[in-house]
Amino acid sequence: MSCDPVISINGLGKTYYVYKRPIDRVLQSVLRNRKKKYREVRALNGIDLDICQGETIGIVGRNGSGKSTLLQIISGTLYQSEGTVSKQGRLTALLELGAGFNPQFTGRENAYLNASIMGIPRSVMEQRFDDILEFSGIGQFIDQPVKTYSSGMFVRLAFSVAIHMDPDILIVDEALSVGDVGFQSKCFRKLRELKEGGTTTLFVTHATELIVRHCDRAVLLEEGDIKSLGDPMEVVNEYQNLLFGTDRLPTPQEVARAENFDQDTTGFFTRTDIDGCQLRTTYNNSEYRWGDRRGVLQDYVMLVNGEAATGVCSTGDEIEVRVRAVFSERVNNPIYGLTIKTADGVTVYGANTRDRNVSVEPGETGSIAIIRFRFTADLVTADYFISLGLADEDELKGSVAVDRRFDLIHLYVSSDHMDFGIVSLNMDIDRISSA
Repeated sequence: MSCDPVISINGLGKTYYVYKRPIDRVLQSVLRNRKKKYREVRALNGIDLDICQGETIGIVGRNGSGKSTLLQIISGTLYQSEGTVSKQGRLTALLELGAGFNPQFTGRENAYLNASIMGIPRSVMEQRFDDILEFSGIGQFIDQPVKTYSSGMFVRLAFSVAIHMDPDILIVDEALSVGDVGFQSKCFRKLRELKEGGTTTLFVTHATELIVRHCDRAVLLEEGDIKSLGDPMEVVNEYQNLLFGTDRLPTPQEVARAENFDQDTTGFFTRTDIDGCQLRTTYNNSEYRWGDRRGVLQDYVMLVNGEAATGVCSTGDEIEVRVRAVFSERVNNPIYGLTIKTADGVTVYGANTRDRNVSVEPGETGSIAIIRFRFTADLVTADYFISLGLADEDELKGSVAVDRRFDLIHLYVSSDHMDFGIVSLNMDIDRISSA
C-alpha cells in the first residue's frame, strides 16, 4: 500500500526470558553469559508493517500469537529486542483495563491526570470534561474512587478520556470487549468520526465481525509472524481456518479415503466407513460429541442458496443442512435435532423432529437415514455454531443420546447493516414527514 506511513515497523522482534525460579534472575546477573538460567520465548519475529494516516487496522490471532506484544511496543510501554518502530503524531493507547488509572483517585481526578500525561493543558481539559462525562455515561460515579468501578465503568471512562485527547494514533487492545453492545456501537461511531479527521486506529479483538465491519485492512499474527495482511474478510476467513481447523492438512489416511470415493447427487459421500463430517470445510474440530453410538451422524452437507457452503453466508440467505445417519443397532424412536448458538454459547434457535411432529422411521440395523433442515439465516454479523443430534425416545428412560455433536459446524454470517443483537428482524426505518 502506497502512502506516507504514520507508523513504520521494520524488522521488529521481541524475545522474553523466562526464569524457572525468581532466584535464577539474580544468578543470571552474576553469571552473565557463562550459563543460561532462563529459556527464551520468541514473541515477534522480524515484523515489517507500514500503516497509513487515517487507516483502521484490525489485528487478530490466537492467544500467544504476539498481538498484545506488538501493540505494547508500538505504544512505547515495552522495548523490542531488535528492529525499529517510528511514529508520527500524538499516540493514545488503551492496552489493558484500568491501565494508567490510580485506583485511589476518583474518575474525575484520573481523567485530569491522564490529560496531563498526554500534555493537554488543564484549561483545555476543563473545556472537554463535560463531553468526556457525557460520553462515558457514568454520571455521579465520576467523583467516586475508580477502585469501586465495575469493569464496564472502567472501560467507559478510559475510552472516553482517550478519544477526547485529540489522538493522531489510537491503539485499543480488547478494551471494547468489556463494554455492553450499546456502548460498543457508540464507540465505533466515534471511531468513524476520528477516522474522518485523519486519526489512525489499531485495535485487537477476537470479535471478527468488528474487523469486517470497521477495518480498512486486517493483520493475522501467528506465532510471532504476520501470516496474512490485507482485505479484512479474507484475513478473517484465514483466522477462522486457524481457529476451527478448516485448513488443517488431511492425514494420509484421509487422503487415501478421499481419493477412493465420489459424491452422490445429494452431496454425501457414498462410503459410510469413515466420519465424513471431518472432511467438510465447515467442520469445527473442537466439537463436543457423546452418545451410545447405536447410530452415528456420519456426514452432513450444508448449502447456502443451493450452493455448497464455504463457511460464510449473508444475512437472509437460505441455509440447508442435510444429515446422514448410519445405524449399527436398532433405534426405535429416532429424534433428529439442530441447534444454532453464538460463539459464546447463547442458543439462538433449536428444533427437532419430535417437537415438530415429523414422522420418522425406526433406525434399523445397517440402515441409513437422511434428514434435511432448512432455515433462513436471519442473524446479525457474527460467528455461529450449528449442533446436530440423534436421540432415541425411550418409554422408561426418556430421551437417550445416541449421537450428539455439539458445535459441529462453524458458520460466519455477514451483513451490510450495523445492527446489533442476535437475530435480524429485517427492520425498515422510514422518515414520516409531518405538515
